[in-house]
Amino acid sequence: MTGYIHGRAGGWPHLLSPRFKAINNTPEKLKTISYYDVVNFARNISVPGFYSWGYNDNTCPPTSIFAAVNTIKAPKTIVITPISGHWRFEETNSESIEWMKEQLKK
Repeated sequence: MTGYIHGRAGGWPHLLSPRFKAINNTPEKLKTISYYDVVNFARNISVPGFYSWGYNDNTCPPTSIFAAVNTIKAPKTIVITPISGHWRFEETNSESIEWMKEQLKK
């Protein structure tokens, strides 16, 4: 989430983006925001997961998704569709459904 203050893309909900520039980025605010960073929650995932994203997502930048997924220690299937945004193509939807069916067989 703090990518914006380091000159990079920031994660959702973009609290540190230029549009919120009037809000001071106090140490207290940055400490509180860090709690809500999805990376903190991703560390606790212990079951297999299917993760997909695109490089054109303006809501959840790929840098944020990579950071979160890289902290997951559980088995993961990653499907990146470079040209997609905050949505998926039907092919990826189908692939995710097939992945879920395989998980149910285990």
